[in-house]
Amino acid sequence: MNYPLALASAALLAVSLSAPASVLAQAAPAPLTGPQVGKPAPDFVLKTLDGKTVRLSDYRGKTLVVNVWATWCPPCRQEMPDLLSSYASLRSQKVAFLGVDTTEEAPIIRAYVVAKNVPYAQAVDTTKTFQKAYDVQYFPTTYVVDENGILRARYIDVIAPRQLSQLVAAAKAGRNGEIVSPLQAKVDAVLTDSTIAFDGDAAAALAGAKKADAAIAKAEGMLDGSDAAAGNPTDLLRTRAEEAALRDRAIVALARSASSDDDKVLLARMRGDAAKDRERWNDALTAYGEALALAPKNDDALSGVAFVAGRLNRYDIAIDADKKLAALKPDSVDALVELALAYAKAKRFQEAYATFDEATASGKRAVDAELGSASKVRKLAWAYLYEGRTYAKGGDRVRARKAFDQLLAWSQKLPKNDVRHDMYLEEGQEAIVALELSKRVTTTSISLAPWTGADLPGSIPNTIKYRLVVADQAGKTVALTTSGVAKGWIASFCSDRVCSPFKTSLIIPASGVKIVEFQLVPPDGNTKPSGPVRVTGNDGTHVSSATT
Repeated sequence: MNYPLALASAALLAVSLSAPASVLAQAAPAPLTGPQVGKPAPDFVLKTLDGKTVRLSDYRGKTLVVNVWATWCPPCRQEMPDLLSSYASLRSQKVAFLGVDTTEEAPIIRAYVVAKNVPYAQAVDTTKTFQKAYDVQYFPTTYVVDENGILRARYIDVIAPRQLSQLVAAAKAGRNGEIVSPLQAKVDAVLTDSTIAFDGDAAAALAGAKKADAAIAKAEGMLDGSDAAAGNPTDLLRTRAEEAALRDRAIVALARSASSDDDKVLLARMRGDAAKDRERWNDALTAYGEALALAPKNDDALSGVAFVAGRLNRYDIAIDADKKLAALKPDSVDALVELALAYAKAKRFQEAYATFDEATASGKRAVDAELGSASKVRKLAWAYLYEGRTYAKGGDRVRARKAFDQLLAWSQKLPKNDVRHDMYLEEGQEAIVALELSKRVTTTSISLAPWTGADLPGSIPNTIKYRLVVADQAGKTVALTTSGVAKGWIASFCSDRVCSPFKTSLIIPASGVKIVEFQLVPPDGNTKPSGPVRVTGNDGTHVSSATT
């Protein structure tokens, strides 16, 4: 998992209502923690982005799809087009949708939902009560609640329209969603392998425990092959429960057979993993500490300490663990960013900023060493993304904007078909808009980045296109003008199904954000611009500009 609390790759879940009865009859192990499918869904009271209060009881009589997501979560952004498609096809069937963001503040969420034109309500879990009640551990997670308030599905990671449709159909019929697939059957087989035995003497028990640990690691790797859209998902909750059952047996065997320090480290680390899965954070911290007492450089135990200490708000311990992990991996951008984020959570911002400087410097060296390798550029852009967010959290808007500008600049060096090209360009702009929206007094703010996604109606093909984001107070009229346009070229502002050459004016909607497709149209088919073009926005009081 490269993203906090998110599955960085597939671990997808899906429903198959047409599965053989023999498969459906096999009861999946209950989740270790959190709300149970088939039981009443926990109540909630949340505020939406437009200030309305929503409660679970408001949806009684409807099937409710609750999608928990975050703008920083790549799988969440990946699944959004499919969620929008599902909303369009299901909303007429007495089905309601609600998005819930448990980790971010309203401005960044608003910037995203406006850019993506998300039509259903979005709520912000500012008090973390929803996160706790629904045991949100991974992003994205989708819950389906039936018309009587019974939780019918708890579905983790990227969801596909067919799977969501089936989950909703099951809920409407008063049934729990069953999550099955050929890949999940293989995962189940690995974790219930009858050859993993713990009987016999100490040597046999030790061998069985090590085989169990390897099986758990193998199952974790298999989750990466999950693909709900292709009909081959995995059930993360079921898998975690099966892993826990196997690990518990291995721990018993290790407790009576471990004699060497290596064996004792394995026992302590597995005890830490078992406690972590059950969210017994203090027990996990103690167990990982026992492993580190014997093997101070064990990276699995150090990673475990960093994670559970963060959940306990023991930031001093988390920072110490992240420091040691960074020392084990010199010049690792990942390790340095994790350390910087640990400092930021502890509000030790100056140390966080200094560590981000190390991370970006290391990232630039890696890019230079590998002659602009896309993977290294991607990692550097990622570091600037989190650096900017940390500056914003620390209240330094100027340096936050500089970091986000660096994010946009490095993202443009990625191939257009790179998995992160569009996402990082969009995140950079959203972050810049959020900086403006989070001010107590909003002024005109504009930003430009290469256009991503489908063209807006009225756009002109075969031109150079940018996404122009204008933020200001709702109801303000902003005049947009251009300068530096080469002779023969046309600069065009396209929005609301019309395009205006060289200048236009627009009224800022209630969201405080307006998206415009800005086009540079060449005179003769030559799509290479002769120089930068500046766009200036003026609301009569404030002026802002951005350059292509």
